[in-house]
Amino acid sequence: MKTKSLLVFSVLLAMIMVSCSKENASGNLPTGIDIEVGENNTLFILNQGAWPGGSTLDVKNLSTGAFSANWFAAANPDVAQGLGNTGNDMAVIGGKLWVLLNGSNQIAIISPATGKLEKVLDVDSPRYIIKKGNYAYVTSYGAAINGSVFGVKGKVYRIDPTSYETKTIEVGYQPEGITALGDKIYVANSGGYQTEHDKTISVIDIADFKVSSTIELPVENLNRLFSASGKLWVTTYDCYTADWSSVIAPASLGSVTPEGEYEAVKGFTVGMPALANGKLYLVEYAGMTIVDTSNSSVSKLTLKGEDGKQIALSYPYGITVQPSSGDIFVADASFTGDSRVLCFAADGSLKWSQTTGLGTGPLLIY
Repeated sequence: MKTKSLLVFSVLLAMIMVSCSKENASGNLPTGIDIEVGENNTLFILNQGAWPGGSTLDVKNLSTGAFSANWFAAANPDVAQGLGNTGNDMAVIGGKLWVLLNGSNQIAIISPATGKLEKVLDVDSPRYIIKKGNYAYVTSYGAAINGSVFGVKGKVYRIDPTSYETKTIEVGYQPEGITALGDKIYVANSGGYQTEHDKTISVIDIADFKVSSTIELPVENLNRLFSASGKLWVTTYDCYTADWSSVIAPASLGSVTPEGEYEAVKGFTVGMPALANGKLYLVEYAGMTIVDTSNSSVSKLTLKGEDGKQIALSYPYGITVQPSSGDIFVADASFTGDSRVLCFAADGSLKWSQTTGLGTGPLLIY
């Protein structure tokens, strides 16, 4: 049976929902640039926001608890268009904060210390970014998000973080997650805009930046991709019937050897993933699942509020984990008002909660 991706629906729904919303519904979140930003004590919080021009960047000092909403705008009052549209991923590369703006077809290069915009790179529909060796690698849908991406294969951009010289190669349809393992780059192709989803991982040789092979999986509509314990770990989106009436293939997680051998990891609902200390943390509405990549063992973690009871999440849309402390940061998004970021200790107990902007998603510890 032919399927459609939740990806298309979610993008349209988000645009409709945020079109009549404010960046911060409460209107009283602290703003400004007078906040200490330094390595190992800063949380960057990317809010997808309203369309158009609605993405915002918040900052929280993890040592002092100080917080600044819309930090980028305060640091760049002369940038009329703001940060851009539909922030999708972040990374610190070459001492700069790279923010991928899928809806704006751009990457904003920002000073992590001051928030000042230093450069803007034009990249068609950037999705996810990694650093490997001397380069940054970015997945791209291969066509501008405000144009037609149906029937258009995706690309990977290789960008020199010093000169910003760029090269591209073609991969599968609507590539999403990207990771490195050994001397190769691996790319998860979703085909989320195609009638028939993609089910392949493109393999790129780092040395000559060429696609050397393709791994075909027994699952489709691929999403995030990580490497740990000598394997790849891939999640998928839900797949729906053509009329959207039911899910015919729920989101999944599996491991893949470099030779292409796939093994499903089952027994739980697959949520938003993050990798830290050899473990995959997957958060969803009912709590969190932790997968040990050394042996694929699965454990559950109950997220508890200050009263010790299980906490209710409205829309878990982002997650990161601090490797040194084991603290877990979860973005609980709202597309009609303020979102929140919650910090949980390694045992699942709530340490603090911070009100944030509209559509909070990607989180990055710096």
